[in-house]
Amino acid sequence: MDCRSARGVLVWLCLAGVLGSCASAPRSSPPPNAGGSGSPAGLSQREREGFYHLAQGNEHLWLAVLRALPSRSTLEGRVSGFQSFLDEPERFGLLSDPDSPEGLPVGVALVPATERHPVARVGINCAACHVGEFHYRDAKVRVDGAPSLLNMDDFNREAVEVLSRTLMDRTQLLAFLERLAVYLPEQTRGGRPPRLEAVADARLQEAYPDTELTPDGNSSAREKLVAEVEWYCGSQQPSPCEPPRLKADPVLLREFDEQLGQYFREQSRKQVRTVPDAIRVLRGHLVYFMRLGTLKFGAQAGPGRVDAFGVARGVLFGPQAAGVLDAPVSYPCLWEFQTSPWLHWDGNTNSIMERNIGQALGMGAVVDRRTFESSVLPRNLAEMERLSRKIVSPAWPEEVFGALDAGRIERGRGLFAQNCQGCHDKPGVIPLEAVGTDGNRARSFASRVGDLEFPAALQDLLSRVKQRAYAREGLSQEEISPLEPGIVYWRAPMGYVSRPLSGIWASPPYLHNGSVPTLWDLLQPVARRPARFPLGQHEYDPEKVGYVTEVSGTPRFTFDVSMPGNGNGGHEYGTGLSDEEKLDLIEYLKSL
Repeated sequence: MDCRSARGVLVWLCLAGVLGSCASAPRSSPPPNAGGSGSPAGLSQREREGFYHLAQGNEHLWLAVLRALPSRSTLEGRVSGFQSFLDEPERFGLLSDPDSPEGLPVGVALVPATERHPVARVGINCAACHVGEFHYRDAKVRVDGAPSLLNMDDFNREAVEVLSRTLMDRTQLLAFLERLAVYLPEQTRGGRPPRLEAVADARLQEAYPDTELTPDGNSSAREKLVAEVEWYCGSQQPSPCEPPRLKADPVLLREFDEQLGQYFREQSRKQVRTVPDAIRVLRGHLVYFMRLGTLKFGAQAGPGRVDAFGVARGVLFGPQAAGVLDAPVSYPCLWEFQTSPWLHWDGNTNSIMERNIGQALGMGAVVDRRTFESSVLPRNLAEMERLSRKIVSPAWPEEVFGALDAGRIERGRGLFAQNCQGCHDKPGVIPLEAVGTDGNRARSFASRVGDLEFPAALQDLLSRVKQRAYAREGLSQEEISPLEPGIVYWRAPMGYVSRPLSGIWASPPYLHNGSVPTLWDLLQPVARRPARFPLGQHEYDPEKVGYVTEVSGTPRFTFDVSMPGNGNGGHEYGTGLSDEEKLDLIEYLKSL
């Protein structure tokens, strides 16, 4: 799909941090960088609420639909009663937020109902990827700006699975429609979901007022509901109750994009009026989640990682331009990216707003490729940037992980100066041949899209979307200037940025692709670094500094360094130190 000739395609980039980052609970151990109300060190509670839930323009999922949608555990009978797709979000690596009035997890943004859109809608914002939590013994430490363990692969796969099964299975579809009748009127206002009980006939009639569900001498409201579903699902071929086809075929992709466009047109409806309306909205959610089905992945990203620009290239410019996606990278911590004018792991741009607009597109915002009109909200993105800049690097939480050893810190200071400071004292791009780490990310961004290098093609699109968004919201030059460099660059430097290591304890696993679980392992020669380790658990190792590498039972995900893009080689600085010297250096790193 050529960006210069595409006509009216609504572009969807998956619910993942596709173009980088934007710039609490449980309360047993507060975030080290929390600060009090009005504190200059970190976010106040009010600011944190905004950071956790502020809309970016990608909120296209109906809260009521996600409340009424069953989880995989419900469909498989592994839980008693009904568990919705939004319940127990920890299984996806999302963190709970008991302060949310709607009971939404950290990083799920809410757009309340309005006269124009009388249904509450949700989407993912950057806090989903950039709030971390570490568990040690019975304590939990939450850190704003730290990388999370969000697993967008699991989120997307389960959504596609449960939406497909709900749509195809008449029993599940009827149960969904009854639950939607309960949740939809309540979710026009937001707030926590009502208690799910038996659905009264009056509630069914209220939810679907233009479908005849009034009980009579021959049929109950539910019998009429069953008949309506059977009629609609069998009314045409292919059935509107079958999942759409999706293959890497130009004709099917055009048909799929038309269905995606229909889904977004459904979002502008005043409300669900009929049972077919509700089924179309359900199917539209499935279409929304399926858009990545044409892309080929060389390795699963797993918790806390995403192949950001590979996905962007594939969805924006077509599956052929993407090739096989084999460059997953970790979510970065936010505070270290405030130290350099160049953003992302490879320092590929200096534009804050183009990065943030790309991030909003990456989380599900849409853009019309004829006009470059989009759903992104630049003022909200600017506010997210302001909030992210207030996040400071966290201090080592001695009350949870134990006191630091002053003697070791002092000895480690000298070792740091000898082995690390030359690269990490000032930000700069270290060429691949020097650092020696996995080069797939750098090479992926340097690939071509038709006649253009990918950075140039991406910059052209984002610049156009940015200017249209500024004009739509009437941003003044005074508002824009702090967020824009004099000249915007997108580039492929073929290396990775070295940055100051403040708060390094709160950003495991290590290296740009998360291929080394702890700082202790990073100080070992490559041959002694773990080739496979569990990932997805929050349990922290204060001695090795990182996530524990031994867990009971089946791990959520197993990281395998032999997979494409997962290489753990390179960066063998300090590996020749003695074990005691390594412990001294690690103690100093804890103190930064």
